[in-house]
Amino acid sequence: MEWLLDPRRQGSGRAAVETLTDHLVRHAADTDKAQAATPELERHLDKHLSGAPTPVWIHLDWSASQPRFTVSALDEAQLADLAVERVEPVTVVPARHRARLRDARTQELAEFALPVARASVPDFDPDVHGIAGVDVDPGRDGPAAATVALAAAREAFPAAPPDQSATFAGVGLADAVAGEDRPTSREEAVRLVAETHAALGGDVEVISSEHDRVELAVQRCPFGDSIADAPSLCRITVGLAGRLAARVDGEATVVLDEAIAFGDPECRLQVVFGEADDAVQGNVFRWPGSETVAEEEHAPPRMDLTVSLPRETHSVPVVRRLAAQALRAFGVADDDVSDVELAITEACANVVDHALDSDAYEVRIELAADRCSITVIDRGGGFDATSIAHQDDDDAEHGRGITLMRALVDNVAFTNEPKVGAVVHMVKALDYDPEHPLHRRTH
Repeated sequence: MEWLLDPRRQGSGRAAVETLTDHLVRHAADTDKAQAATPELERHLDKHLSGAPTPVWIHLDWSASQPRFTVSALDEAQLADLAVERVEPVTVVPARHRARLRDARTQELAEFALPVARASVPDFDPDVHGIAGVDVDPGRDGPAAATVALAAAREAFPAAPPDQSATFAGVGLADAVAGEDRPTSREEAVRLVAETHAALGGDVEVISSEHDRVELAVQRCPFGDSIADAPSLCRITVGLAGRLAARVDGEATVVLDEAIAFGDPECRLQVVFGEADDAVQGNVFRWPGSETVAEEEHAPPRMDLTVSLPRETHSVPVVRRLAAQALRAFGVADDDVSDVELAITEACANVVDHALDSDAYEVRIELAADRCSITVIDRGGGFDATSIAHQDDDDAEHGRGITLMRALVDNVAFTNEPKVGAVVHMVKALDYDPEHPLHRRTH
């Protein structure tokens, strides 16, 4: 995100604190912690902006776990090139002007991070084996191509949550436009992303390209103004960019740290080619994907299981045993079955314990190649997923349960999704028993 601030104008400091806090709250995993960071943000701005003789540029990078701000003084004469007639106390500037802002810098005044975690989405390496044969061509079909790809993803993976279905659809679009052998370079991958997005009705502009990282901005959303009611559709763009980038270097990570769907003026994606640093908080894509199977081999097992349960204590052992029996039937190793059993128990127990008597909840279990995705959805009003995500380890029984969940699986995310409910999403990498009948024949 890019802001221009004129410290000489009365009230500019307070306006900056309010604007930046609002951005943090909209994107934070815990809104209370974002609000609690306001005094620290105010101290930084007061310290480094007091008495500044020129407008300043505030740049936010939230690709890592914590937001990092850079504040730079600018040459006022060069601001005319940005088509900003007058710098208000705080002015949002499109990301495409960042190169000019860098040229106008006269001094870096401050760089600081805040202890606020960005809301994350489940990172599940997409397996799109089931939609590989769908005939979609954005160049031919326009925006309808996204609709077809999304419908095909939902039919192939009926248990997948909305953001995962949209990711699968984006991956499917990427495979459709890439064919067998494209892209062969990072430049071609970025060009295909831009061309495909334009065919769907949006636009993608390259903001920066440094080393192994490319930053893209979307100023016109292909899904229109209604995207605010269906933010999971943003994942189509993420899946498209991630798959095309992974085809070049074997792996890519995509960070969507700004989105029109969440009230930002534009979307911003950071695409890291190859293996990203551990600090980068994004979605990882690999090529070949986990669905790739040699011609002489059998397709890996798949399972989509959805169970709706009354919000009562006795429902927890029912779903735990059901999950264990299903995974054992597919040949999952006993140790991994036990881990999934315990993780489901803790997730469901949290939902039940925060229950309203009349509510029900839903458990979705998806087995895809070497991954198991578990989603627990509370469609009632008694459970706030994000509130339990940040409980301390020693916070009585529930804190220990969350710590246990994180130890048992590879990825845990807690979100509250509009029109869906509170969601706990877990991903577990699986090992299989090589002597099981489903796997013995492939060795």
